Amino acid sequence: MPEIPVRPGECHVWTARAVCVAHDLALLLDERERRVYESLTEERVRAQYVTAHALLRTVLGEVLDRDPAALSFAQGPHGKPYLADAPVEFSLSHSGELVAVALSLGAPVGVDVERVPVPSAELPLPVLSPAERAAYDLVPEPERAAAFTTYWVRKEAVLKATGEGLRVDPARLTVAAPDRPARLLDWRGRDRGRGAGQPHPPVRLYDLDAVDGYRGAVALLGGPHRIVPRSR
Repeated sequence: MPEIPVRPGECHVWTARAVCVAHDLALLLDERERRVYESLTEERVRAQYVTAHALLRTVLGEVLDRDPAALSFAQGPHGKPYLADAPVEFSLSHSGELVAVALSLGAPVGVDVERVPVPSAELPLPVLSPAERAAYDLVPEPERAAAFTTYWVRKEAVLKATGEGLRVDPARLTVAAPDRPARLLDWRGRDRGRGAGQPHPPVRLYDLDAVDGYRGAVALLGGPHRIVPRSR
């Protein structure tokens, strides 16, 4: 088996563009994934799904030196997938034409990418905490869609890393303002263990280099990590 290219203390994040005609990629999916793929009717959504899941299988196959199509995923208590027989943690996300996969060794990870909506779009502002909403209201109008998207991807990355997803009201989390380095500042009502404002183990939050028209973030539980961007 070759040396695993993802080392302790690193988180590798792959990004790719969704492939509209992706019949070959669908061959990598297992039976459950293929049923989901075939049930999707909108071509854009089909492209997002098959590209993200095929990318995940491809990079896991490369890291573990295994057949991507033969990988068998289990699900955690909140539905987060994992490999029972490999020490890798992973997360995937897709939005618009962009998909992302994050991998780490031993540290639970969550990644989220989102396309910035048009300035006239109605935004779900109730997901912001009171502190976030106060900062958001000071953002110039033309920059608000991008600012909101930054808040959202940071929150979603955290909730993916903990495995809870949107079962938790995002408004309970407060993250740093979009013009500040990514950080989880508070989690209202959470049993925070030894760290004020943090679950235990603590969350490390990082912004991803922005692709034009998108925002992205990755969160890991535990110690600091070096983010290694990769592309396909």
